[in-house]
Amino acid sequence: MTTRSVSALGVLATWLLIDLWRVWTPSLITLFGRAAQTPAEVMGAYALLVMAVPLVIVAFLRRRLARWAGWMLLAAFVVRIALAINPEGGDIQLYGSSVGVVLAFGALCLCAGSLGRALVPSVLLGVAVSASTHALLGTFGAVWRRDGWDVALLIVQAVLVVVAMRGAARARDAPVAARTALLLPPVLLIVLLGLSDVGRGSVLSPIWGTLAVVVGVWAAVIVALLPAPRRRPWFSAVLFPAAVLVAVPLEVTRGGFEGVLSVWAAAGFVVGPAAAARLLLFAGAGRSPRTASVSAGVGGVIWTLLFFAFYAGYDLGYRADWVIFAAAVALAAWAVSYRAGIRGRIGRYSGAAPGSGSARGSVSAPDSGSAPASAPDSRSVHGSGSDAAFDPAEAQRIEAGGARAVAASAVAAVIAVIAALVGPALTIPTRPVAASATDRPLTVAAYNLRMGYALDGRFVPGAVAEQIRNAGAHVVLLSEVDRGWLLNGGQDQLAIMARMLGMRFVFGPAGDQVWGDAILTDLPVHDAGSQRYPAFDSLTGAGMTSATMKWGDTAVQVIATHLQPDGDELNATQGQAAFFSQALAAAAARGPVIGGGDLNTTPDTASWRLLLASGAHDALAPIRPAYTSPAEAPDQEIDHLFVAGMTVHAAVVVDSTLSDHRMITVQVQVD
Repeated sequence: MTTRSVSALGVLATWLLIDLWRVWTPSLITLFGRAAQTPAEVMGAYALLVMAVPLVIVAFLRRRLARWAGWMLLAAFVVRIALAINPEGGDIQLYGSSVGVVLAFGALCLCAGSLGRALVPSVLLGVAVSASTHALLGTFGAVWRRDGWDVALLIVQAVLVVVAMRGAARARDAPVAARTALLLPPVLLIVLLGLSDVGRGSVLSPIWGTLAVVVGVWAAVIVALLPAPRRRPWFSAVLFPAAVLVAVPLEVTRGGFEGVLSVWAAAGFVVGPAAAARLLLFAGAGRSPRTASVSAGVGGVIWTLLFFAFYAGYDLGYRADWVIFAAAVALAAWAVSYRAGIRGRIGRYSGAAPGSGSARGSVSAPDSGSAPASAPDSRSVHGSGSDAAFDPAEAQRIEAGGARAVAASAVAAVIAVIAALVGPALTIPTRPVAASATDRPLTVAAYNLRMGYALDGRFVPGAVAEQIRNAGAHVVLLSEVDRGWLLNGGQDQLAIMARMLGMRFVFGPAGDQVWGDAILTDLPVHDAGSQRYPAFDSLTGAGMTSATMKWGDTAVQVIATHLQPDGDELNATQGQAAFFSQALAAAAARGPVIGGGDLNTTPDTASWRLLLASGAHDALAPIRPAYTSPAEAPDQEIDHLFVAGMTVHAAVVVDSTLSDHRMITVQVQVD
């Protein structure tokens, strides 16, 4: 029996790479893509270039790969610090994070050629540390924070840099199998996208969903430290895509909300990463450090193609979540197909060279990361895979070290679970909106958040919360709410802002289970639900999120929506506008109602006339023209609020560049 160790080099490479991805991927959209102004194919080509550069770099390195990896991680950490002290976002953020990704992913590729059997557990430990700290911070990523928590985690990473550099100086190259190296990046993408995404877990349940994610990533670490799998490869090959199925594509209607995550997603969070770990361990030993590193680089290209295949579906109109499920099936099948080829090399301690059938003399090490006899790994049993004499003392030391690693991981998992439970309350301070007398007008705001990213590309939930607080809004209708897209850093933006403002929220999925519309409020809420619109010709999903809340003794109905163009013209939203108009009319028949959001509709259009036909009134009429987009120089009136059974006392368009839209507020009083 052989057990695996871990390497600070692999842990740091993974953790740092995930941190840099959290900055780089949203920068592609907000800065390089300029909110869909840059052609998608140009943006995709740039991303592919960034992820392909490490492949070119590692192709020229043949020896001392661990040392090169250490130096690249040191440089990546310097970039990480530079991004942390950059106050303006912009080009420094975009191109700085691009350089950081090249360095960190290049280091991970070199780890595939130098860490041997320590690679898989080290990478999964890096994922576990990243997910656990993300849960501790309430999904408000450390890369976007400018407080003591960000500094504390940078100090931990700095210590890891020192440890990794010292270990790299002593390491000898020991490759994993080329197949393992090639599988690693795309499998890592699927794990990060759907199985270890703390934001997605938070959407399922702020407590139990988050805990399921944390438990799952640490279970994967423990599984990766156990002896190499020898039998039943099909079990992991079935379990991995099954976990992806319930955690990504599966949607249900629950509690009056359409398109939400199934409770089975929690099971996917728990078992999926461990199944992925076992898949990566089924391939045989590597032979060439350079081949392993290059294979990991090729896997990075596959990572990019899958990444854009998933998110492009929201613009091209296909169910890309099923593409990811199909990719999980294909990767799992390919991973276990190598099993037959290594069956003859797999065995327990035997007394002769592999394949002799004797029961003494050497140790078989059928590891996915074992070094070949020509390049022995200092972490493996001497003579593994050769005719060297069996050393019982060395074998016992390896087993004892593996047992200690498993025990330490179990303790770390318990600590991570506790941190996930208490962390958000400690790391996200709450400052509520000032109380207002209920006999005075109610302030309502509507805002397209652009997933929480300002025009300079920075994630700024604190500034948005302060803007809402300054407006005195007790009800906020939100559009483009992101609660866990890896593309946007994996933050649960809605939960973060709700905690900052001391508010409760109602979320309605639209594009998928974690992207849609929401209502934030500090008022009592009941009768909440959501309904998706028919697709019409719109490619991006849309729907209505509704709730009834009490202002004093009066029940006020609120409907938040984000109409998407469903025709060939910019403002051709007639199909969805008709549905929204019907909802306004039905609500108005029951009592006071206010509804709206980013309607992608300008006054004096066919869609506008449909909205007015509901019997509701334009709440911004006193201040027309009320330009809200684009935020830096608005010349379009596309964000609106409509009221029925209420009188508008004031309306304002808030001058701000915290999104690509400006926030609107109205003060209303029930008639």
